[in-house]
Amino acid sequence: MKFLTAGLAAGLLVAAACGDSGEEATLTDTKPPAPTDTTEVAADTMEAEEPAPAAPAPPPALEGVVAPESLAGLVQALAAQSGVTSSLEQVYVSVQVDFDGMAAGSVGNVPYVLFTTVGERTHARIDQGALAALSALGGMPDATPADLPPIEIIVDGGAQQTYVKLRPLAGSDPAAAPLWLRDLAAARAGDITDLWGRVGPDGAGGEVLDGLDLAAMPASSDFLAVLAAASDGGHILEARADGGGEVAGVATQIYGFVVDLAGLAGDWPPFLDSFLGGPGGGGSTPEGFLGELPPLPADLTVAVDGGGFVREVQLDLDMGAIMMAAFAGFDDTGEMPDDADMALPEIQYLLSVRFETLAVNDPSLAVALPDPALVVDLP
Repeated sequence: MKFLTAGLAAGLLVAAACGDSGEEATLTDTKPPAPTDTTEVAADTMEAEEPAPAAPAPPPALEGVVAPESLAGLVQALAAQSGVTSSLEQVYVSVQVDFDGMAAGSVGNVPYVLFTTVGERTHARIDQGALAALSALGGMPDATPADLPPIEIIVDGGAQQTYVKLRPLAGSDPAAAPLWLRDLAAARAGDITDLWGRVGPDGAGGEVLDGLDLAAMPASSDFLAVLAAASDGGHILEARADGGGEVAGVATQIYGFVVDLAGLAGDWPPFLDSFLGGPGGGGSTPEGFLGELPPLPADLTVAVDGGGFVREVQLDLDMGAIMMAAFAGFDDTGEMPDDADMALPEIQYLLSVRFETLAVNDPSLAVALPDPALVVDLP
């Protein structure tokens, strides 16, 4: 499940070093069906409070390239988003990889996760088809079948509890599921369809969720925080006001920024840290490692509605410089195959993450906790 890790980077790099790119895996322009709330019978439902707090002031209507400091106030307002009490966000991921000018694989606009957030509760639905596509791109064996139901997770921040639906964790072959899950299914005559596992505030059972890497889930607020940090530290290389647009039927004003991520070492969101995991893999991106790189420009586009609410955030980044530096570092870790050709390939690694807000402060949004009768504590 943990696709956004150093394993993806390492798999791609090893394939390049061995000179075997295989067939190009491509999945383009996929769109999910209209979102529905698939939470089971609710014992407790958190709904958006009414009336909602006053919206922030609408953004300025500007055109063309502008001085970054002229949008400093806007950047701070975008990062705050204090008037949002509930939202529905669809996250898309695109990756394109080229080695020495040859296409190695791509996935385009894959609907990775759907977030419903109301107050301190969030219901995440992770698309296993997206996991399968990204695993295949990384050269990982036994990619997850694309027709499995979404992985569902409910995080209740107020009660400090996390729930995960158990059936999707069994995968396509229940016989290959974790032993504790097979034992649970056996005790219930094989029926775990509607069961949810719970991690309590003491963290007991949390290791069951380690493979899902919840801490590294993408969040639009993290990327807005990157923009705010870049503004504070003078790491916005360019700012643009790109005119009007539309997101999910809502009119927006579009702003574009070029941010130096290398200058923000230590301020990367967990999502980007987990995507690389450092040159040796398995950890956060080292601050010193990034500091040795030349400027790492990334395009960050933000679409804001007339009430000042963010409707879309998109990050576009070529991680090739980091990948090539990481590739060179693998030789010192002993992770490269003995027969690998160590000639350093030219790597273009284009990553795009897009957050599309389908609803904000909509009173119909709700996050329902599972029926207590269907909840078991994770081992």
